[in-house]
Amino acid sequence: MKKSYDLAPSDRADESVLEIVRHLFSVLLANVDRVVADADVEFLHDLRVANRRIRTALSQIKGVLPASVMDPISLEFEWLGDVTGPCRDLDVFLLALMSDYQPLGIPCGALVPMENFLRDRRRREYSLVCAALQSERFHRLVENWQWFLETGDEEETRPPLATSPIVEVASPRIFKAYRRLRKRGAKTDIDPAAARLHRLRIDGKKLRYLLEFFSDLYPGTTIERFIKELKQLQDILGGFTDTEVQLTLIDEFKDQGNAPAEALAAVSRLAETIKERQRQFRSGFAERFELFTCEASRKMYRKTFKIL
Repeated sequence: MKKSYDLAPSDRADESVLEIVRHLFSVLLANVDRVVADADVEFLHDLRVANRRIRTALSQIKGVLPASVMDPISLEFEWLGDVTGPCRDLDVFLLALMSDYQPLGIPCGALVPMENFLRDRRRREYSLVCAALQSERFHRLVENWQWFLETGDEEETRPPLATSPIVEVASPRIFKAYRRLRKRGAKTDIDPAAARLHRLRIDGKKLRYLLEFFSDLYPGTTIERFIKELKQLQDILGGFTDTEVQLTLIDEFKDQGNAPAEALAAVSRLAETIKERQRQFRSGFAERFELFTCEASRKMYRKTFKIL
């Protein structure tokens, strides 16, 4: 997601964060009509990414914008994330079904009932997405947020960090996000629970987004390295989460009780393939996380964000 703003270390924190969220909101709005048209599933993905980034900016950078505005609007962006999530999960599974899981030697047509099940579910979830994007609730969200982005903070008492240099706000926030991810990951055992890996995935996204928001403030090669390492970690955690969703959908397909025997055998074989991918993601997590949190990495984070 290419930025449309540039930050300097001495810029005011409130003005800097407003620049960030203005850009993200413009990306979100640019994808609304595209999602409703359903021309490409990636438009929904782009809308969701912009929404997640806005939520990260509002939740991770406290004391800069007025809580009286941020807290209620954050709940609305959370609602938008919740209502669009299931449709995206189905898009991911359908794409995987057509590509990753095709060369399994399963008889041609055996997975058609599963594909039809996913497409039927996707149609229902997509209709809910469209209803949400065309709802009065979404229109109020857009109007209220645009009003704030245009008028700014009109309260007499500004948040405590509003006028601080942005680098003084960003550095401790980034390091805190890194430390949280490192500490939670260190508590993960050899066979981590799905819920813990999902939590780590969210923590990783928050850290990555903060690094991307404020990349102008730090050495470019260093930030690029941090982001690259996080992307590699997120690929593993994201892949694991996707397999969890896919196995749940397979169970729901089986629970219908009306699938042909050939289809049940095919999806059972598919499930075993997905479980094997899960095992690979689990084993890959420990190795990748160790590289991410090694002593050299910790020293570089401390040096970059001047934490003594």
